[in-house]
Amino acid sequence: MDDFSYENMGFCYWNGSLGPFNIGVVGVGNGLKVLVDIIYNEAFREFLPEIRLLAVSHEGETETVLRELDGIACPVYATWPEMLDMHPEINLVVEITGSREIRCRLRQSLPDRISLMDHREFVFMCGLHDMALVKTHYMNHLDHQRTLLQSIIDEIREDIFLLDKKGNITDVNRMVWQRIGLSRKELLGQPCWHAARLRDGSIFCSELDPACPFHATLKSGKKEESLVTRINGNGLLQYYRLYAYPIYDIRGNMTHIMVMHRDITERTRREKFQHQRDKFAIIGEMSTYLAHEIRNPLFAVGGFANSLLKSSNLDAKDREKAQIIADETQRLDKMLSNMLNFARPTRVGAENVDILTVCRDVAELMSVGYGKRGYSISVDAPPLPPVKGEADAFKQCIVNLVKNSIEAMPDGGKILLELSLDGGEVVLKVIDSGEGMAEQELGKVFNPFYSTKEDGNGLGLAMIKKIVEDFGGTVDIASKVGQGTTVSMRLLPVLDVDNEDVVEDAPTTAEIGEY
Repeated sequence: MDDFSYENMGFCYWNGSLGPFNIGVVGVGNGLKVLVDIIYNEAFREFLPEIRLLAVSHEGETETVLRELDGIACPVYATWPEMLDMHPEINLVVEITGSREIRCRLRQSLPDRISLMDHREFVFMCGLHDMALVKTHYMNHLDHQRTLLQSIIDEIREDIFLLDKKGNITDVNRMVWQRIGLSRKELLGQPCWHAARLRDGSIFCSELDPACPFHATLKSGKKEESLVTRINGNGLLQYYRLYAYPIYDIRGNMTHIMVMHRDITERTRREKFQHQRDKFAIIGEMSTYLAHEIRNPLFAVGGFANSLLKSSNLDAKDREKAQIIADETQRLDKMLSNMLNFARPTRVGAENVDILTVCRDVAELMSVGYGKRGYSISVDAPPLPPVKGEADAFKQCIVNLVKNSIEAMPDGGKILLELSLDGGEVVLKVIDSGEGMAEQELGKVFNPFYSTKEDGNGLGLAMIKKIVEDFGGTVDIASKVGQGTTVSMRLLPVLDVDNEDVVEDAPTTAEIGEY
């Protein structure tokens, strides 16, 4: 009611010019209790002009009824003439006796300056009183339900936005305003993308995204949803499911749209993991078939091509053709070997691997060939426990990752093998400052046979992921265009070894092959 006034509606029956109503009551009983409640209850004051109860006359009621006058904060008189004589400022008499005789006498005797509200008119006022009480009850119930609903919505971990049809915020849940660091009130009226954030606080979008289902719901009037991807502040690919729900008023007009952001990154990764395992199973069956059906004739073709190359009867043109056959046969055999290796189950043994030593060996090995070409490969690590796995398998994984980093930095650069302990796991990060990858590429890099290289087979990262996961670890990749790429391998440490197995004398930073 703070913004409401009858003046704003164009009329006002009382505007203060009448002055207060000074009331004298004729009669007692339940009606008097109702009148007192109307006068002194704060809930009614905003609807009524100023009212003052000056006096009451009981008009010869029984002693039992008179006991109900206890607590009435005004003088009580035996007759109404006596009451009027003692209180000449009374300008309204309320008759609640129900006596026709008293009502008639009042009408005949009251001077013109005093108005009369008789019993029948007061009954109507009592009805309004009861309606106001019911309204108060329902408003309290509504406030309770609103508070309960707001509490439930605030506890939902998804981001919820209540938007008008222009996409401006009319309400948000706690997750939204706490993450952005502003109050709910400060966000009201702002475009939704001003408040939308990723879980790490990064900006979700810089404008009302055309992929947001808000637009579809605004057009269709139905629930809509969409899947979007974002890259967070650490360069990790995030998956979000967006939902939009239309909100209608009692006339059936859509007035608002509720938009919900649900982070499904972990669920999507689990689904991709299972989907990839299914692919591996199919690839294994294909590889077995290919090995049987293709490799034997491929060896025969390669053998005949090599025999022709040894022949002295070939001219230069024919020898060039035979060489092409031999080279392409060798390339197909290498591709087939890669597929077979990829499909073959990893041997999961109980070997304890000193991963720091493996990293130092890789850095030294790769620096021999690439150090003089402008590449610096360094190892940074604290003392670490051994990890579960196979040293040769991990070494091959790290070599492939370093090669990828080198290819991403054609003019040279720094590659860091950073090891640490995090959450009970040994984390190995291969960090470069190369070209980085776009959002579309990040979602596909671990897919078998997906490659951005002209001569790549798309099995490198997929094989690394498979090897690490077979040993109980995980692999993730973070990248931003122009800012480099970080591949993280989380490995399971061996916890049941003696303390001397931890490499206490390992240097904190080992720079190998800087030129």
